Amino acid sequence: MRDGPRTAAHQSGKAVHLASPRQMLTDRVYNVVRQRLVDNDIEPGGKVNINALAQELDVSPTPVREALARLEAEGLLMRRSLAGYAAAPLLSGKEFNELFEMRLLLEPAAAAKAAERIEEADLVELATHLAEMRNTQVHTDRDTRRTFLDHDALFHDRIAQVCGSSLMREMLDRLHAHAHLYRLHFRGGLAAETCREHAWILEALREKDIDRAESAMRSHIRRSRARLVIGLGDDDLTGPPGAH
Repeated sequence: MRDGPRTAAHQSGKAVHLASPRQMLTDRVYNVVRQRLVDNDIEPGGKVNINALAQELDVSPTPVREALARLEAEGLLMRRSLAGYAAAPLLSGKEFNELFEMRLLLEPAAAAKAAERIEEADLVELATHLAEMRNTQVHTDRDTRRTFLDHDALFHDRIAQVCGSSLMREMLDRLHAHAHLYRLHFRGGLAAETCREHAWILEALREKDIDRAESAMRSHIRRSRARLVIGLGDDDLTGPPGAH
């Protein structure tokens, strides 16, 4: 059976290696803070107070520090001299283009590998995420938009999981976190087009068509970037990835 969502425990042969209680606390803090950053509950530049988080989550400051250090390494937090941690600003135009350049290198390849390995349970889960996206695409309030984006991210993560490379999945997860922040600031009508493109990807995966899955994912990433550029209206983001 293929590995499920990432957890503190993993199975290798017959041995199950459990994380220490301290590591589990760090993981819990990490997940809570990361979700708040990705959902923009902590806005770019917003301060993240270690002692306040420790008190809120009923943990010592140590797992909070460890979790924040991980988030800093992922580029979601920045550490300011004598001022502690703060949410990182949105990517610059150059970084935005580099992000999509990396996605274009990794995600079509992940989709191609997934087409070789896809199982019925994977197809069912992908179809469920697509259905949830379609159910929320006509609404524009903040909470519904978050639900749409959550299922969008889960759709992509499932494909990365199916491809069989844990390293590729981890790298894509980091890239998607930054792309997600941009989408929260986006007010254009991206939902219907995104759903249609996901349906093309899902159809190719269902048919186990490697070339079409790769092509559909590449087209989706390019279109996604173009929608964000137009919707955000930032001159620094114009031009193809790698042009800045």
